[in-house]
Amino acid sequence: MKKYIVSLIYIVFLAAVSSFHLRLEALIIKASAGKFVLYSIYGIFAAFAVVILVKYLLARKNLEIAMGFLAMGMLFFFLVSTPLFLFKLALLEFFILGVVLAVENRKSQSPVSLLLLIGAACLIEAITNFVGGTRFFYLDVWINSLAGLSGYIAGFLIL
Repeated sequence: MKKYIVSLIYIVFLAAVSSFHLRLEALIIKASAGKFVLYSIYGIFAAFAVVILVKYLLARKNLEIAMGFLAMGMLFFFLVSTPLFLFKLALLEFFILGVVLAVENRKSQSPVSLLLLIGAACLIEAITNFVGGTRFFYLDVWINSLAGLSGYIAGFLIL
């Protein structure tokens, strides 16, 4: 677990912040910064997509191009499929977690990183269930895990 120290710190940060998502959304909208944050989220995903595509189109590696299209296409589908701000924020959080796990897992690959990713998705959903007063929604766990796996793929492809 010493290898995953940054990821574990980030998971603890997500667990602490997840109970404040509704207040964070209200604060962002009250400050009229909602569109800025939303466009920043779009920009981060677009930057990853462009870097992956340019890097592998120039190298003419079809498998990596297909993996990049799959990872980024899934994220862009989730981004445009719903207008909910918190949904898009959770996608960004788990995408970043996937990239961090890919960076930490780069030299010696282990399935522990994927277990951490899925476990973090379950943990965050359970925390929002108990603290936020919502119910445990398995679809959110699935979507957060997919966003994290997309970040994991993007992290491996970019490095």
